[in-house]
Amino acid sequence: MTGLVACRAVAPARAVGRLVLACAFAAGLIDVARPDGPASAPGSQPANLLANGDFDRPDATGALPAGWTTEHPANVRRLDLGGQRGGVVQMTGDKQLMGGYGADLLSEKIPIKPNTCYRCTGVTRSDGPNMKVFVRGYGTVTRRVKGELQTFEDAVYTMRKDIPPTGDWTPFNLDFTIVPFNEFGAHQHRVEYVRIKLWAYWPAGTCWFDNLRFEEVGPLPADAVRHPDAVTHTGVPPRLGPGAETTTAAAFDEEQVWLDAANAFRADEFAKAAELGEQLVARAGHKGMYRVLLARALAALQRWSEAEQQAAWLLGDGGAGANSRPAASQPAPQIDPWQRDWACVVRAEACWHTGRTDEAREWLKRALREGTVPQARSAAEQLSRQIADHED
Repeated sequence: MTGLVACRAVAPARAVGRLVLACAFAAGLIDVARPDGPASAPGSQPANLLANGDFDRPDATGALPAGWTTEHPANVRRLDLGGQRGGVVQMTGDKQLMGGYGADLLSEKIPIKPNTCYRCTGVTRSDGPNMKVFVRGYGTVTRRVKGELQTFEDAVYTMRKDIPPTGDWTPFNLDFTIVPFNEFGAHQHRVEYVRIKLWAYWPAGTCWFDNLRFEEVGPLPADAVRHPDAVTHTGVPPRLGPGAETTTAAAFDEEQVWLDAANAFRADEFAKAAELGEQLVARAGHKGMYRVLLARALAALQRWSEAEQQAAWLLGDGGAGANSRPAASQPAPQIDPWQRDWACVVRAEACWHTGRTDEAREWLKRALREGTVPQARSAAEQLSRQIADHED
Protein backbone atom coordinates (compact mmCIF):
# COMPACT_ATOMS: atom_id res chain seq x y z
CA MET A 1 0.00 0.00 0.00
CA THR A 2 1.34 3.42 -0.89
CA GLY A 3 0.48 6.70 0.74
CA LEU A 4 -0.42 7.25 4.36
CA VAL A 5 -3.90 8.39 3.47
CA ALA A 6 -4.62 4.99 2.00
CA CYS A 7 -4.70 3.47 5.47
CA ARG A 8 -7.63 1.25 6.32
CA ALA A 9 -10.11 1.95 9.06
CA VAL A 10 -8.08 -0.36 11.25
CA ALA A 11 -5.74 0.81 14.01
CA PRO A 12 -3.51 -1.12 16.40
CA ALA A 13 -5.26 -1.96 19.64
CA ARG A 14 -3.93 -0.48 22.86
CA ALA A 15 -4.42 -3.82 24.55
CA VAL A 16 -2.59 -6.40 22.49
CA GLY A 17 -4.79 -9.33 21.56
CA ARG A 18 -8.06 -7.47 21.74
CA LEU A 19 -10.43 -7.24 18.87
CA VAL A 20 -13.00 -4.53 19.49
CA LEU A 21 -16.14 -4.97 17.45
CA ALA A 22 -18.37 -2.00 17.95
CA CYS A 23 -20.58 -3.72 15.44
CA ALA A 24 -22.91 -6.65 15.86
CA PHE A 25 -26.45 -7.94 15.86
CA ALA A 26 -29.48 -5.76 16.05
CA ALA A 27 -31.37 -6.87 19.16
CA GLY A 28 -33.74 -9.11 17.25
CA LEU A 29 -30.90 -10.93 15.51
CA ILE A 30 -28.83 -11.87 18.56
CA ASP A 31 -28.55 -15.59 19.16
CA VAL A 32 -31.21 -16.00 21.83
CA ALA A 33 -29.77 -19.34 22.85
CA ARG A 34 -26.68 -17.63 24.23
CA PRO A 35 -27.07 -15.64 27.45
CA ASP A 36 -25.92 -12.03 27.64
CA GLY A 37 -22.29 -11.55 28.63
CA PRO A 38 -19.43 -14.05 28.58
CA ALA A 39 -20.64 -17.60 29.07
CA SER A 40 -17.95 -18.46 31.60
CA ALA A 41 -17.41 -18.09 35.32
CA PRO A 42 -15.50 -15.08 36.66
CA GLY A 43 -11.75 -15.66 36.54
CA SER A 44 -12.01 -18.56 34.11
CA GLN A 45 -11.10 -18.58 30.43
CA PRO A 46 -13.88 -16.98 28.33
CA ALA A 47 -16.03 -19.35 26.32
CA ASN A 48 -14.86 -20.08 22.77
CA LEU A 49 -17.60 -18.70 20.49
CA LEU A 50 -15.99 -20.44 17.50
CA ALA A 51 -17.40 -23.91 16.94
CA ASN A 52 -14.75 -26.65 16.67
CA GLY A 53 -11.86 -24.18 16.77
CA ASP A 54 -9.55 -26.93 18.04
CA PHE A 55 -10.40 -29.04 14.94
CA ASP A 56 -10.83 -32.15 17.08
CA ARG A 57 -14.17 -33.09 15.50
CA PRO A 58 -14.05 -34.27 11.86
CA ASP A 59 -16.91 -33.76 9.43
CA ALA A 60 -18.88 -36.67 7.97
CA THR A 61 -16.20 -37.36 5.37
CA GLY A 62 -13.34 -37.18 7.87
CA ALA A 63 -11.43 -34.93 5.48
CA LEU A 64 -12.24 -31.56 7.10
CA PRO A 65 -13.07 -30.35 10.61
CA ALA A 66 -16.80 -30.28 11.30
CA GLY A 67 -18.39 -26.89 10.64
CA TRP A 68 -15.61 -25.65 8.34
CA THR A 69 -15.64 -25.42 4.53
CA THR A 70 -13.03 -24.82 1.83
CA GLU A 71 -12.87 -23.95 -1.85
CA HIS A 72 -9.80 -26.19 -2.23
CA PRO A 73 -10.66 -29.61 -0.76
CA ALA A 74 -7.67 -31.23 -2.47
CA ASN A 75 -5.30 -28.92 -0.60
CA VAL A 76 -6.90 -28.59 2.84
CA ARG A 77 -7.46 -31.45 5.27
CA ARG A 78 -7.82 -32.26 8.93
CA LEU A 79 -5.10 -34.36 10.58
CA ASP A 80 -5.17 -36.04 13.98
CA LEU A 81 -1.69 -35.71 15.48
CA GLY A 82 -2.74 -37.32 18.75
CA GLY A 83 -1.36 -36.40 22.17
CA GLN A 84 -1.93 -32.89 23.41
CA ARG A 85 -2.07 -31.44 19.89
CA GLY A 86 -4.98 -33.57 18.66
CA GLY A 87 -6.73 -32.37 15.53
CA VAL A 88 -5.10 -29.73 13.30
CA VAL A 89 -5.73 -28.26 9.86
CA GLN A 90 -3.09 -28.70 7.18
CA MET A 91 -2.90 -26.58 4.02
CA THR A 92 -0.50 -27.43 1.22
CA GLY A 93 -0.01 -26.12 -2.28
CA ASP A 94 2.35 -25.94 -5.24
CA LYS A 95 3.65 -22.79 -6.93
CA GLN A 96 0.59 -22.53 -9.15
CA LEU A 97 -1.90 -22.57 -6.26
CA MET A 98 0.12 -20.60 -3.73
CA GLY A 99 1.13 -18.06 -6.35
CA GLY A 100 -2.51 -17.57 -7.27
CA TYR A 101 -5.50 -17.74 -4.95
CA GLY A 102 -3.90 -19.85 -2.24
CA ALA A 103 -5.69 -22.28 0.09
CA ASP A 104 -8.49 -21.36 2.48
CA LEU A 105 -10.80 -22.61 5.23
CA LEU A 106 -13.99 -20.83 6.38
CA SER A 107 -15.75 -21.20 9.74
CA GLU A 108 -19.43 -21.29 10.59
CA LYS A 109 -21.29 -18.12 11.59
CA ILE A 110 -20.26 -16.59 14.91
CA PRO A 111 -22.88 -14.42 16.69
CA ILE A 112 -21.61 -11.17 18.16
CA LYS A 113 -23.11 -8.37 20.24
CA PRO A 114 -23.01 -4.62 19.70
CA ASN A 115 -20.27 -2.56 21.35
CA THR A 116 -18.43 -5.56 22.75
CA CYS A 117 -14.71 -6.43 22.88
CA TYR A 118 -13.60 -9.75 21.42
CA ARG A 119 -10.30 -11.61 21.15
CA CYS A 120 -9.21 -14.01 18.40
CA THR A 121 -6.17 -16.26 18.97
CA GLY A 122 -4.61 -19.47 17.72
CA VAL A 123 -1.34 -21.20 16.82
CA THR A 124 0.31 -21.83 13.45
CA ARG A 125 3.32 -23.57 11.94
CA SER A 126 4.68 -23.37 8.38
CA ASP A 127 7.55 -24.74 6.31
CA GLY A 128 7.20 -21.93 3.79
CA PRO A 129 3.77 -20.45 3.07
CA ASN A 130 2.73 -17.15 4.58
CA MET A 131 -0.62 -17.15 6.35
CA LYS A 132 -3.46 -14.78 7.07
CA VAL A 133 -6.34 -14.97 9.51
CA PHE A 134 -9.41 -12.93 8.59
CA VAL A 135 -12.38 -12.03 10.75
CA ARG A 136 -15.11 -10.98 8.35
CA GLY A 137 -18.41 -9.35 9.22
CA TYR A 138 -21.40 -10.23 7.06
CA GLY A 139 -24.59 -8.33 6.35
CA THR A 140 -27.30 -7.70 3.80
CA VAL A 141 -25.97 -5.97 0.68
CA THR A 142 -28.10 -4.41 -2.05
CA ARG A 143 -26.68 -4.21 -5.57
CA ARG A 144 -27.87 -4.31 -9.14
CA VAL A 145 -27.88 -7.47 -11.22
CA LYS A 146 -28.74 -6.87 -14.88
CA GLY A 147 -30.33 -3.59 -13.95
CA GLU A 148 -32.47 -4.90 -11.08
CA LEU A 149 -31.88 -4.42 -7.37
CA GLN A 150 -31.25 -7.63 -5.45
CA THR A 151 -30.16 -8.35 -1.89
CA PHE A 152 -27.32 -10.64 -0.93
CA GLU A 153 -25.67 -11.89 2.23
CA ASP A 154 -22.13 -10.65 1.75
CA ALA A 155 -18.92 -9.70 3.60
CA VAL A 156 -19.11 -6.00 4.55
CA TYR A 157 -16.16 -5.70 6.94
CA THR A 158 -12.78 -7.42 7.14
CA MET A 159 -10.11 -7.58 9.83
CA ARG A 160 -6.81 -9.31 9.06
CA LYS A 161 -3.73 -10.73 10.76
CA ASP A 162 -0.64 -11.42 8.62
CA ILE A 163 1.40 -14.35 9.93
CA PRO A 164 4.93 -15.10 8.66
CA PRO A 165 6.08 -18.73 8.49
CA THR A 166 7.71 -20.31 11.55
CA GLY A 167 9.01 -23.85 11.91
CA ASP A 168 7.64 -24.28 15.45
CA TRP A 169 4.07 -23.88 16.68
CA THR A 170 3.72 -20.15 17.33
CA PRO A 171 0.76 -18.28 18.86
CA PHE A 172 -0.91 -15.34 17.14
CA ASN A 173 -3.62 -12.87 18.03
CA LEU A 174 -5.65 -10.34 16.09
CA ASP A 175 -4.53 -7.08 17.64
CA PHE A 176 -6.89 -4.71 15.87
CA THR A 177 -9.36 -2.18 17.15
CA ILE A 178 -12.42 -1.94 14.93
CA VAL A 179 -14.65 1.04 15.63
CA PRO A 180 -17.41 1.79 13.11
CA PHE A 181 -16.90 5.22 11.70
CA ASN A 182 -18.73 7.28 9.11
CA GLU A 183 -15.70 7.52 6.85
CA PHE A 184 -17.38 7.72 3.48
CA GLY A 185 -21.05 8.45 3.96
CA ALA A 186 -24.19 8.24 6.00
CA HIS A 187 -25.41 4.88 4.67
CA GLN A 188 -23.76 1.95 6.40
CA HIS A 189 -24.17 -1.81 6.45
CA ARG A 190 -25.30 -3.67 9.56
CA VAL A 191 -23.00 -6.54 10.56
CA GLU A 192 -25.14 -9.52 11.44
CA TYR A 193 -22.45 -12.10 12.28
CA VAL A 194 -18.77 -12.86 11.65
CA ARG A 195 -16.83 -15.78 10.21
CA ILE A 196 -13.14 -16.64 10.54
CA LYS A 197 -11.24 -17.41 7.36
CA LEU A 198 -7.82 -19.10 7.41
CA TRP A 199 -5.70 -18.53 4.32
CA ALA A 200 -2.27 -19.69 3.11
CA TYR A 201 -0.38 -18.34 0.10
CA TRP A 202 3.06 -17.93 -1.48
CA PRO A 203 5.54 -19.60 -1.42
CA ALA A 204 4.74 -23.23 -2.09
CA GLY A 205 4.78 -25.62 0.86
CA THR A 206 2.71 -26.71 3.83
CA CYS A 207 1.36 -24.96 6.91
CA TRP A 208 -0.82 -25.88 9.86
CA PHE A 209 -3.41 -24.17 12.11
CA ASP A 210 -4.69 -25.21 15.53
CA ASN A 211 -6.52 -24.02 18.64
CA LEU A 212 -8.47 -21.15 17.08
CA ARG A 213 -10.44 -19.18 19.66
CA PHE A 214 -12.90 -16.30 19.39
CA GLU A 215 -13.70 -14.97 22.85
CA GLU A 216 -15.85 -12.24 24.31
CA VAL A 217 -13.72 -9.99 26.51
CA GLY A 218 -16.23 -7.43 27.73
CA PRO A 219 -18.20 -4.33 26.79
CA LEU A 220 -16.65 -1.50 24.85
CA PRO A 221 -15.92 1.57 27.03
CA ALA A 222 -18.79 4.03 26.85
CA ASP A 223 -16.61 6.81 25.44
CA ALA A 224 -15.58 4.56 22.53
CA VAL A 225 -19.11 3.77 21.38
CA ARG A 226 -19.87 5.40 18.04
CA HIS A 227 -23.20 3.79 17.21
CA PRO A 228 -25.68 1.63 19.14
CA ASP A 229 -25.93 -0.97 16.37
CA ALA A 230 -23.56 -2.95 14.22
CA VAL A 231 -22.51 -0.81 11.28
CA THR A 232 -19.55 -0.62 8.92
CA HIS A 233 -18.11 2.08 6.73
CA THR A 234 -20.10 1.97 3.58
CA GLY A 235 -23.18 0.68 1.89
CA VAL A 236 -26.72 1.42 0.93
CA PRO A 237 -29.91 0.42 2.74
CA PRO A 238 -31.89 -2.41 1.11
CA ARG A 239 -34.38 -0.95 -1.35
CA LEU A 240 -36.27 -3.98 -2.59
CA GLY A 241 -39.98 -4.26 -2.02
CA PRO A 242 -43.12 -2.52 -3.27
CA GLY A 243 -42.21 0.40 -5.48
CA ALA A 244 -38.51 -0.46 -5.67
CA GLU A 245 -36.95 1.44 -8.52
CA THR A 246 -34.99 -0.38 -11.23
CA THR A 247 -32.94 0.94 -14.11
CA THR A 248 -31.29 -0.52 -17.14
CA ALA A 249 -27.76 -1.78 -16.78
CA ALA A 250 -26.54 1.04 -19.02
CA ALA A 251 -27.94 3.78 -16.76
CA PHE A 252 -25.56 5.57 -14.39
CA ASP A 253 -26.56 4.50 -10.90
CA GLU A 254 -24.85 7.01 -8.62
CA GLU A 255 -25.59 5.02 -5.49
CA GLN A 256 -24.20 1.79 -6.94
CA VAL A 257 -21.10 3.48 -8.37
CA TRP A 258 -20.47 5.01 -4.95
CA LEU A 259 -20.78 1.61 -3.27
CA ASP A 260 -18.42 0.04 -5.82
CA ALA A 261 -15.90 2.86 -5.41
CA ALA A 262 -15.88 2.68 -1.61
CA ASN A 263 -15.58 -1.11 -1.64
CA ALA A 264 -12.71 -0.89 -4.17
CA PHE A 265 -10.89 1.54 -1.87
CA ARG A 266 -11.31 -0.78 1.13
CA ALA A 267 -9.89 -3.64 -0.98
CA ASP A 268 -6.80 -1.52 -1.87
CA GLU A 269 -7.95 -1.39 -5.51
CA PHE A 270 -7.00 2.28 -5.72
CA ALA A 271 -6.95 2.61 -9.51
CA LYS A 272 -10.52 1.35 -9.71
CA ALA A 273 -11.57 3.56 -6.78
CA ALA A 274 -10.03 6.60 -8.48
CA GLU A 275 -11.71 5.83 -11.80
CA LEU A 276 -15.12 5.49 -10.17
CA GLY A 277 -14.47 8.49 -7.93
CA GLU A 278 -13.76 10.63 -10.99
CA GLN A 279 -17.10 9.58 -12.46
CA LEU A 280 -18.88 10.54 -9.25
CA VAL A 281 -17.13 13.92 -8.98
CA ALA A 282 -17.91 14.64 -12.63
CA ARG A 283 -21.64 14.12 -11.98
CA ALA A 284 -21.98 15.31 -8.37
CA GLY A 285 -18.81 17.14 -7.46
CA HIS A 286 -20.59 19.12 -4.76
CA LYS A 287 -20.68 16.03 -2.53
CA GLY A 288 -17.66 16.13 -0.25
CA MET A 289 -17.55 12.39 0.40
CA TYR A 290 -16.90 11.74 -3.31
CA ARG A 291 -13.99 14.19 -3.25
CA VAL A 292 -12.52 12.59 -0.12
CA LEU A 293 -12.54 9.14 -1.65
CA LEU A 294 -11.04 10.41 -4.91
CA ALA A 295 -8.35 12.43 -3.10
CA ARG A 296 -7.30 9.47 -0.97
CA ALA A 297 -7.28 7.06 -3.91
CA LEU A 298 -5.16 9.45 -5.97
CA ALA A 299 -2.75 9.87 -3.06
CA ALA A 300 -2.46 6.10 -2.72
CA LEU A 301 -1.50 6.05 -6.41
CA GLN A 302 1.04 8.84 -5.73
CA ARG A 303 -0.74 11.17 -8.15
CA TRP A 304 0.06 14.06 -5.84
CA SER A 305 -0.97 17.03 -7.97
CA GLU A 306 -4.43 15.58 -8.66
CA ALA A 307 -4.87 14.51 -5.05
CA GLU A 308 -3.97 17.98 -3.82
CA GLN A 309 -6.43 19.54 -6.25
CA GLN A 310 -9.28 17.52 -4.75
CA ALA A 311 -8.13 18.37 -1.22
CA ALA A 312 -7.93 22.05 -2.16
CA TRP A 313 -11.58 22.01 -3.21
CA LEU A 314 -12.59 20.53 0.13
CA LEU A 315 -10.61 23.24 1.91
CA GLY A 316 -12.30 26.05 0.01
CA ASP A 317 -9.29 26.66 -2.18
CA GLY A 318 -10.42 24.98 -5.35
CA GLY A 319 -8.60 27.34 -7.68
CA ALA A 320 -5.28 27.10 -5.88
CA GLY A 321 -2.20 25.85 -7.59
CA ALA A 322 0.13 23.22 -6.26
CA ASN A 323 2.40 25.82 -4.66
CA SER A 324 -0.28 27.78 -2.82
CA ARG A 325 0.05 28.22 0.93
CA PRO A 326 -2.93 27.89 3.27
CA ALA A 327 -4.37 31.26 4.14
CA ALA A 328 -5.02 32.15 7.75
CA SER A 329 -8.72 32.12 7.04
CA GLN A 330 -10.35 30.85 3.89
CA PRO A 331 -13.98 30.17 2.99
CA ALA A 332 -14.77 26.47 2.86
CA PRO A 333 -17.51 24.57 1.06
CA GLN A 334 -20.33 23.11 3.10
CA ILE A 335 -18.59 19.87 4.00
CA ASP A 336 -18.50 17.73 7.11
CA PRO A 337 -15.62 18.11 9.60
CA TRP A 338 -14.31 14.61 8.88
CA GLN A 339 -14.04 15.50 5.19
CA ARG A 340 -12.01 18.60 6.02
CA ASP A 341 -9.77 16.51 8.30
CA TRP A 342 -8.92 14.10 5.49
CA ALA A 343 -8.38 16.98 3.06
CA CYS A 344 -5.73 18.41 5.39
CA VAL A 345 -4.01 15.02 5.61
CA VAL A 346 -4.04 14.53 1.84
CA ARG A 347 -2.71 18.02 1.25
CA ALA A 348 0.03 17.59 3.86
CA GLU A 349 1.16 14.37 2.26
CA ALA A 350 1.09 15.88 -1.22
CA CYS A 351 3.24 18.78 0.01
CA TRP A 352 5.70 16.42 1.69
CA HIS A 353 6.11 14.20 -1.35
CA THR A 354 6.62 17.20 -3.65
CA GLY A 355 9.34 18.79 -1.51
CA ARG A 356 7.29 21.37 0.42
CA THR A 357 7.99 20.34 3.98
CA ASP A 358 7.03 23.63 5.63
CA GLU A 359 3.63 23.57 3.93
CA ALA A 360 3.19 19.94 4.95
CA ARG A 361 3.72 20.93 8.58
CA GLU A 362 1.12 23.68 8.32
CA TRP A 363 -1.50 21.32 6.98
CA LEU A 364 -0.59 18.74 9.60
CA LYS A 365 -1.31 21.30 12.32
CA ARG A 366 -4.80 21.63 10.93
CA ALA A 367 -5.19 17.87 10.63
CA LEU A 368 -4.21 17.42 14.29
CA ARG A 369 -6.71 19.89 15.71
CA GLU A 370 -8.85 18.91 18.66
CA GLY A 371 -11.69 16.71 17.51
CA THR A 372 -9.99 15.31 14.40
CA VAL A 373 -11.54 11.98 13.47
CA PRO A 374 -9.40 9.05 14.70
CA GLN A 375 -8.38 7.63 11.33
CA ALA A 376 -7.32 10.98 9.90
CA ARG A 377 -5.46 11.75 13.13
CA SER A 378 -3.61 8.43 12.93
CA ALA A 379 -2.55 9.12 9.33
CA ALA A 380 -1.44 12.67 10.24
CA GLU A 381 0.58 11.43 13.21
CA GLN A 382 2.25 8.80 11.04
CA LEU A 383 3.21 11.44 8.47
CA SER A 384 4.55 13.69 11.25
CA ARG A 385 6.79 10.86 12.46
CA GLN A 386 7.93 10.17 8.90
CA ILE A 387 8.93 13.82 8.42
CA ALA A 388 10.74 13.90 11.78
CA ASP A 389 12.61 10.67 11.04
CA HIS A 390 13.68 11.96 7.65
CA GLU A 391 15.07 15.16 9.14
CA ASP A 392 16.92 13.26 11.86
